[in-house]
Amino acid sequence: MAKVIVMPKLGYTQDTGSIAAWLKNEGDTVERGEALFDAHTDKTVVTVESNCSGTVLKIALEPEITVPVLTPVAVVGEPGEDAEAALANYKPMEVADAQDEGLLDDDEDEAEEKEAPQEKTVDVSELKLSRRAKKYVEENDIDINSVAEIKGTGFEGGITERDIKASPLAKKIAKKTGVDLTEVKGTGINGKIMKKDVVAASKAAPKEAAAVESKDDMIVESVVPYAGVRKIIGDRLSESKFTAPHLYFTDSIDMTEFNAFRKMLNDKSEQKIAASDLMIKAASKALEKYPKLNASLQGDQIIYYKSTNVGMAVAGDNGLIVPVVKNAQAKTLTAIASETRDLVERAKAGRLKQEEYTGGTFSISNLGMFGISNFTAIINPPEAGILSISSIRKTPVVITDEEGNDQIAIRPMMNVQLSVDHRIIDGLLASQYVEYFKELLENPIKILM
Repeated sequence: MAKVIVMPKLGYTQDTGSIAAWLKNEGDTVERGEALFDAHTDKTVVTVESNCSGTVLKIALEPEITVPVLTPVAVVGEPGEDAEAALANYKPMEVADAQDEGLLDDDEDEAEEKEAPQEKTVDVSELKLSRRAKKYVEENDIDINSVAEIKGTGFEGGITERDIKASPLAKKIAKKTGVDLTEVKGTGINGKIMKKDVVAASKAAPKEAAAVESKDDMIVESVVPYAGVRKIIGDRLSESKFTAPHLYFTDSIDMTEFNAFRKMLNDKSEQKIAASDLMIKAASKALEKYPKLNASLQGDQIIYYKSTNVGMAVAGDNGLIVPVVKNAQAKTLTAIASETRDLVERAKAGRLKQEEYTGGTFSISNLGMFGISNFTAIINPPEAGILSISSIRKTPVVITDEEGNDQIAIRPMMNVQLSVDHRIIDGLLASQYVEYFKELLENPIKILM
């Protein structure tokens, strides 16, 4: 019997995915457990194995087209089987799950509303209805008992007009596809918005956006959906910025000794040591000295970590990602250098495993190679701090000679800025961390001691 292969859900936050490359063609045979295609997930590219054996009867999705998870992408079966019939008869697991939870839709949803036993009458004053919701109920003569079963999405769980007008499954699909239910015309009883209405709206939206050419003096070149990795990054950073009160600490570091020390290491070592490798080790060492900064706030608990898992922000093909060097405190500098090469390489290609970009306790964002003199980074939740590393620039500074006299000298200076979550990190602790990190970089032999 032909089997439908779907876009997998490979991460908790993943709502959509796309094919990076097909590893099999139509007509090819595939064994259970054999690689079938590469898929773009939220943050990376994952090779997906076939969950059955047979012949690839149909490839239903071309590469680089983003679709919701659980969308059919291929059909595998015996030669001669009808792939189109298999697709036509396929019942998405998402809909099946929704029905199991009582989230029926279309005719079944309407039928359940009509047939539901009414054990007692609810007084409208007992419900937390918005003004527009109450008006909508009264104008459309809607059974108040059915409204009482609705889970409100308004302020403090209040029931809004949109909650009443849309079926549960329609709301669920609208949330995933980004459809604004206030713009959807319902075809159900009393104008209720059904699943098919949201699906139709989601398909029509890109065409409407593409039709936009100009507005006043602005010529629009293209319109793309705010979705996928970009939306995930935006949501996470917005949550971090507006939930965690950020506090910032900046200082300048004389990199004269650091540069000389790194040159000496690379003259002796077979493994090339990058500046970021030394900084990861230094950040780890500073976290060991000030472990209260190696923490996260999760719910009503502050969690302090013994291992220093240092993440490093990398701009990859699919957006920003932060691969993590786990247990940096226990690794040698050459081991860190080797690991970061591999992680950064695969991060840029979108080939990281989920466990390689999660589980960090502290992060570094280094834009020094792009010539940025100073910048402010947003904390990567649920961590409590992130260190911004800027470029090294020749700068006139005042130094004191051996005789105690001040003089101006040209030195390679680098700005760093520490962003911390002020809910759990105090100013004194953050200042001490920055100053110790500065001490390590200005006396780099201490990084390895």
